[in-house]
Amino acid sequence: MNTKADWFVVVGFLSAAVGVSLRIFMTMRYGDAHPVNGASKNRRDITRAYGSAFPKSWLPLAMRISLYTGVVLLIAGFLLEFR
Repeated sequence: MNTKADWFVVVGFLSAAVGVSLRIFMTMRYGDAHPVNGASKNRRDITRAYGSAFPKSWLPLAMRISLYTGVVLLIAGFLLEFR
């Protein structure tokens, strides 16, 4: 096993896990900000509504960066591992 590929996979997995946990945190925080008896929203509407409820928040950007880099590092690590 190649150590560089192993680190790519580990860091990619951790980065993707951080992105998913930030997404869960955003959803929970938005759930606390809107009325309980309101209509439920789908995934994209929750992200848009979170941006309007918390306009100066850096969480959506951090979530996307973490998810995208995690997926890219996972793919790169697996491709290096199976090369």
